[in-house]
Amino acid sequence: MEGHDSDRTYRTTGRRPFLASASASALGLAALAGCTSDEGGNGGNGGNGGNGGNGGNGNGDDGNGNGDDGGATSVADAEPLASPVDSSGVSWDDLGDLEGEITVYSGRTPDQIDLVFEQLENEYSGLTISRDYDDNDVQVNQLEQEGDATPADVFYSQDPGALGAVHDAGIVQELPSDIVDTVPESYRHPDGYWTGVSGRVRSVFYNEDRLDETPLDSWDELPTDIFEYAEDDRFEGIISTRPNSGTFRGFIQAMVDLEGEDATRQWVSDFMDQDPQLYGSGSTQAEEVNRGGDDDPIIGLGNSYYAARLVNEDSSSPIRVAFTEGDAGALFSVAGIAVTNSVDDPELVAEFARHLVAVEGQEFMMDDNGEFPVVEGVDYVGPLPGPDELNSPTYDLSEFDMELQAANDLLEDEGMMPL
Repeated sequence: MEGHDSDRTYRTTGRRPFLASASASALGLAALAGCTSDEGGNGGNGGNGGNGGNGGNGNGDDGNGNGDDGGATSVADAEPLASPVDSSGVSWDDLGDLEGEITVYSGRTPDQIDLVFEQLENEYSGLTISRDYDDNDVQVNQLEQEGDATPADVFYSQDPGALGAVHDAGIVQELPSDIVDTVPESYRHPDGYWTGVSGRVRSVFYNEDRLDETPLDSWDELPTDIFEYAEDDRFEGIISTRPNSGTFRGFIQAMVDLEGEDATRQWVSDFMDQDPQLYGSGSTQAEEVNRGGDDDPIIGLGNSYYAARLVNEDSSSPIRVAFTEGDAGALFSVAGIAVTNSVDDPELVAEFARHLVAVEGQEFMMDDNGEFPVVEGVDYVGPLPGPDELNSPTYDLSEFDMELQAANDLLEDEGMMPL
């Protein structure tokens, strides 16, 4: 499959080392302590990717699908090449081999997901994954412009809003039922047009070495109610957040849905009265909380995986994480995938998606990026409390739209945006 005709480039990154030696201790709910054949598939005279029978885009005589008698003409119809995936957790050893080329448009950065792609290419010598990295909105616009002529097989999104956008544009197709059924309903599209692949949680991270610079007597006093971080004057001048991210806007939209618009506007207004430091980068925010300089914030509202990365890289890091309980401050959101209408090899793409939600795919996202699994049968491995220990609100992530424009407008009205 050919890449773009533009000057955007495919590129890969290497793996960061994973040093998971921290343990978890309780704070509110929890805190980061101690420190993510002819009749089926090959048609005619064999071969893959259009080499069987009379050629075409498939592997069968009709050139449209994977064989005369039941070959997949869509990703949803692509039967597992070996075992199906399910919510108990299925190993790569039980899945079919991956052979061919897949093109992925990624709204995630290489340091966040490239390890998984590298591992898959190492596992299967006949597999090539062409990666195109750019911002979510750029990738969505590109997919909409290219339509069914896109070279992309898979869109890998940083958040569910962008996945909803490509679904609404009619440029993606349904996933196989075993993949859809593997992931909890609230972490995927209700009709299976996209699925979450890894999760993150909104959290409160802090520098445990700087307690004496706060009005708190103990970190156990950190509230488990998100509203207190805006209303309690003990956080004035020492708190921070990153309002320009999709996940922050998602948090605001979830708060509106759960608490009402008036209460959410009051929260934003009160939070701004705390004289917070506002960041344009979640990594920078967590790094400065962790650094602990005189001008650095002591506490931050942000995604927990930013702190988990720092502890993975340095087990002596002073950054810790706490969570609120049952409110938008502890919202669990996902990064995920959708497959385009232009897929040439439905079986390959379906099997690729199965690998992402299988045990190893989930574990690599935990190891390298400090994220959470979205498959119930995959145990969390990392320095944070696992999903079962959190009290995140039940929320349908398919409600998010691409721009989260209502949330963005609210933030602008209350002076938090633009930065």
